[in-house]
Amino acid sequence: MRSWSTQDIERRQALAYWVDTVGQALLELEIEAAAPERFAATLQQSRLGPAVINLVDASEQWMRRTDAAIARSHAPSVRLLQLRAGEFELQQYGRECRIQAGDCVLIDSEEPYELSCSGRTVCLSVGFPQPWLSRWLPLPQMQVARRLPRQSWGAALARALSCLEPTKTEDLVLPGDVVADQIASLLVLAVGARQGEGMPRPGMLERLRATLRERYFEVDLSPAAVAAEHGIGKRHLHFLFAKQGTTFGAELMGVRLDRARQMLQDRRFDHVPVGEIATRCGFTDPSHFARRFRLRFRAAPAAYRKQGAQPHS
Repeated sequence: MRSWSTQDIERRQALAYWVDTVGQALLELEIEAAAPERFAATLQQSRLGPAVINLVDASEQWMRRTDAAIARSHAPSVRLLQLRAGEFELQQYGRECRIQAGDCVLIDSEEPYELSCSGRTVCLSVGFPQPWLSRWLPLPQMQVARRLPRQSWGAALARALSCLEPTKTEDLVLPGDVVADQIASLLVLAVGARQGEGMPRPGMLERLRATLRERYFEVDLSPAAVAAEHGIGKRHLHFLFAKQGTTFGAELMGVRLDRARQMLQDRRFDHVPVGEIATRCGFTDPSHFARRFRLRFRAAPAAYRKQGAQPHS
């Protein structure tokens, strides 16, 4: 966890310090304040698997993301904001929305926007790499600058976000990437029917991959069984994977190894033997599992668990 504060900065330098801090830790933005001599802000930041979470507490400010700043960025991201105190107005994609405490909204960092905070605000920001989030929302831009519903799954998403604190991510009982998956899935449920507005139906290949993620633990899962579930022939299934330079077997192996890695990182599985984890992930031969795991993550399963090693793609 990292943190920044204007508390120990000379008052006349506080806003400039804040602009530099936000530019380095979050996004390059133009920032103005109605009363620069009284400006104060803090930022706490930590990682959550592929995502970065930030908690910002700041005085009244106005922010603008410009085309020039976007041209200098190299990591496109979509940010899910939850406002915890205050209110702000957001303009992006020709849309305008007023966000109040308790509301959630998406911002696209790769398109210009303006955000105006009329007073002190406290805001949680979860930054997702755009390619990663696109696996959940094929066109996340369709949901940008639209206040997410407060009811049903929107309420569930808000409650989940309210539990996130940069200072406490290391205390989560699940690995960060698993929690990020859960947040993304709640976002999809919160968007609900709006997801389909102007969005193409996920392609057959993505649906096949989704089936592998759902049925990876089945020891005898075969191309024929997956093809039959989707009403296509086995040859067509193999053709779809081949077009992407991969195979059914390679995709299934990747899903199984990723799930095993997650279980080895998860403290709830600390007392589950490595061999049992292999079985739960669809492997029938522990030695085969250990060999494939070592090739993928450059560490034996037991050593990976003991040392808390990070995965290597």
